[in-house]
Amino acid sequence: MMHPLASRRLLALALLLSISDAATAGAQQAPAPTASVAVTRADLATRYLLMDAAYAAADSSARLADSTRAVLNRIFDRSTLSFFGGRFAVTAAMMDTAITMADPTYRYVRRELPRDVVIDGRPARALRDALTARLTRLDSAGPLAQAIVSARARAALLVDTVSAERSAEFLAEPRALARAVAAEVNALEKGRNPYARQVGDLWRSYHGANGMAVAMRVIAPRAAATRAVGVLLALHGAGGDENMFANGYGQGVAARLARENDLLFVSLATTPFMTSAVQFDSLMAVLGRDYRLDATRVYLRGHSMGAGAAARLAQERPRALTAVACLAGGAPVTAAGAPPVLFLGAHLDPIIPAARVKAAAAATPTGVYEERVNEGHTLMVRGAVLRAVPWMLQQPRR
Repeated sequence: MMHPLASRRLLALALLLSISDAATAGAQQAPAPTASVAVTRADLATRYLLMDAAYAAADSSARLADSTRAVLNRIFDRSTLSFFGGRFAVTAAMMDTAITMADPTYRYVRRELPRDVVIDGRPARALRDALTARLTRLDSAGPLAQAIVSARARAALLVDTVSAERSAEFLAEPRALARAVAAEVNALEKGRNPYARQVGDLWRSYHGANGMAVAMRVIAPRAAATRAVGVLLALHGAGGDENMFANGYGQGVAARLARENDLLFVSLATTPFMTSAVQFDSLMAVLGRDYRLDATRVYLRGHSMGAGAAARLAQERPRALTAVACLAGGAPVTAAGAPPVLFLGAHLDPIIPAARVKAAAAATPTGVYEERVNEGHTLMVRGAVLRAVPWMLQQPRR
């Protein structure tokens, strides 16, 4: 997990969520960025997680007035549009403005990412190279091929200087990762799949169709060690990655709901699933080798770009899915035998207008439409997930 900012700043943003309309209205224009150091994805991720945590806390305690909720969503969506435009410094300034409204003394303190990482007296790269060399000697075409792909990708995260642009690196804890990968390589050398029936939270990768590398976070409930479990798949929006639903979007509320309902939670890199449903087949084959899956409980949810990919999969693999939820996005699903599809739009969404999502639902014979009022494109996800997961679980098993 990423280091949180000081608790004082979490309180500052929490206070922001209950300030007066007059104050919020005056903060909609972010100040010009003044930082002399380039803003990185890690900087934006830290700010996002801070805002996500405070918004979730205020939302869950019903402390958000409708007008305040609307203003905050508009500010956040403007920062999202700025991010899409590659204006990271402006994006950061918008987020900083929101926090400064509550705490005039606030200044962003950059988290210094590790450099010259040493593990047990050795440079991280030395451990990585040694583990990779051992994996190279294994049969990469045999029954453990996909497990070897995961182990190799995980070993590659052991770097001397942690990247500020790759979340899998800056979210990892190098020493714990090194111990885990060493154990995984030991198991592979003995002919065992170290990921089979593995319980807990793990970043992984596998080779999908055409050998494409697909990153994913797998969070398995305790039940997965002993019996068949259902699956909840999650596809993030543009600009995100496989860690979005696990760490953000309401502080990982989707993963919590999956665990509470004995579902294998799999948060994926979305891009590979946008062009070919064969990637879905590859994914289910990988998961099916590692876990006993209940094929009558396979749920798929996507946000924005991920909602479009989810709708495509529902269209091309209709009978493989039990239920689908499209959050702030999606497309008509008209295939015979299509699963129930819940479309959730956001009333204030400037990126994918609610009317577009509603139209996709209307053109879907199994579609249901609901709208999140006073919310925009991204901050709507927490509430939408809390609505979508119970809805999907209520649908008849396939």
